[in-house]
Amino acid sequence: MNVPLIIFSSQDFDDLPTRKHRIAKKFASQGSKVIYIEAPFTHLSALKDPTYRPKVERKGQIREVSPNLWVASPPPMMPFYGRFGFAQNSACRTLASFAKKAIEKISFPKEFACLFYLPWMGLIIGMIKPKVALYDCVDDHAGYGGTSSKSFIERAEGELCKKCDTVFVTARSLTKRLSLFNPKTVYMPNAVDPELFRRQVRPAPEIEKIPAPRVAYAGALRWWFDTGLMLEIAQRMPKANFIFIGSERNGELGEEGQKLRGLGNVHFLGKRPQEELPSLMSGASCGIIPFRQNSLIASVSPLKLYEYASMGLPTVSVPMEELEGMPEDVVKIAKTPGDFILEIGKAITEGPNKERMEDFVSKNTWEARIKTFEETLLGLWQEK
Repeated sequence: MNVPLIIFSSQDFDDLPTRKHRIAKKFASQGSKVIYIEAPFTHLSALKDPTYRPKVERKGQIREVSPNLWVASPPPMMPFYGRFGFAQNSACRTLASFAKKAIEKISFPKEFACLFYLPWMGLIIGMIKPKVALYDCVDDHAGYGGTSSKSFIERAEGELCKKCDTVFVTARSLTKRLSLFNPKTVYMPNAVDPELFRRQVRPAPEIEKIPAPRVAYAGALRWWFDTGLMLEIAQRMPKANFIFIGSERNGELGEEGQKLRGLGNVHFLGKRPQEELPSLMSGASCGIIPFRQNSLIASVSPLKLYEYASMGLPTVSVPMEELEGMPEDVVKIAKTPGDFILEIGKAITEGPNKERMEDFVSKNTWEARIKTFEETLLGLWQEK
């Protein structure tokens, strides 16, 4: 049975792929019609940050990107929808109206399921009345700060959970909190597509020019990336070369980021397509997760851990609840800069345990995760 699905995403479709992209593509490939509504944005963010300009240019567009899969780029919202009820109501009405426009334009089935990725979207359920409503919580959203109010987000998220038929979470700490609002809360951590990352490829020419040993990071370079930690590590390990792959938004790495960029053994490669990662990380000794310690990071299921493991790279990471109990051959926990340096050094000299890596990856594939999601959705669909 094919279930039509509307995804209200927190990411644009051309961002580095995560679970929401994979769910969209998997359902579409199996014959379900899917509308992927890109991340909301405000007039204010478009004025402040030039990286939002492409979103402004494609606002209101609804385009078919592959058979059965449409990407819809919403118009800008009223600011502060994560702080004030009237702004939340306005933003939800904008998104609901845009979803109805997409439904009409592509002759989408009248009965459909909705999958939400942002905690303040609960009002949309009453506006478009999906047959099944699901919330996939991938972060502690109240920990982001910015223009959002922690208490407002927590309250709105609780209401969303109550309205949904099932809630999915990526981290155990999220399970504890959100199951209080909805007992049908399913733990579904991140995973990996082994076929994408396991390919044996030569290092890209730009990587071959960088002497070994190489230490790599792939992911967003945002405020949660600990530039102070990396600055100390890179300065204390001058013979190792550190490669950073990912986009930086509006100078968020600050003064320490500029100092890090100025070191001779540090290489920022910018945002790259996911299919280039195996060649960019080929020959690295390990992958790293140097995040700041806060409530947001405490609730993260680090996608890059699974990707590093699929490429045969051990991970060195700051402490995270989701990493507790994972095989030491897969991830080493570093509580201090000194620990980080020690574990990177071990990875350089000892190399990976490939057998343990492959076993870990085989148990954490997107195919298995999405099957869990599909079975849950199908069961709910048939009940109604």
